[in-house]
Amino acid sequence: MNIAISNDTGVFSTHSKVRWRVCWENELQLAEHIELSEFFRKTYGPTGEFNAKPFEGGRSWAGARPEIRVIGYDAHGIAAHIGALRRFIKVGDIDLLVAELGLYGVR
Repeated sequence: MNIAISNDTGVFSTHSKVRWRVCWENELQLAEHIELSEFFRKTYGPTGEFNAKPFEGGRSWAGARPEIRVIGYDAHGIAAHIGALRRFIKVGDIDLLVAELGLYGVR
């Protein structure tokens, strides 16, 4: 995906291509968890040290681990991430399957 953005001079700049990967949690290797951990520390750290703390030690999740992840990569590494976790909610007498989205971040 190429993104062209016009600046105030009318000149377009092209950002690097983003490659998207959809993967199940059990497909990630240790090195990928470490890279994600660093991405989350850099993404959440500016909002407060407490928000980056769960991602210390190579941990790439904060609470419940996502089951599936969508990760965007560019020439500089991880550029974006969102995770999903299946949940059931009760609606009347029916158990309804929904997705909880979280761990989102964009560099």
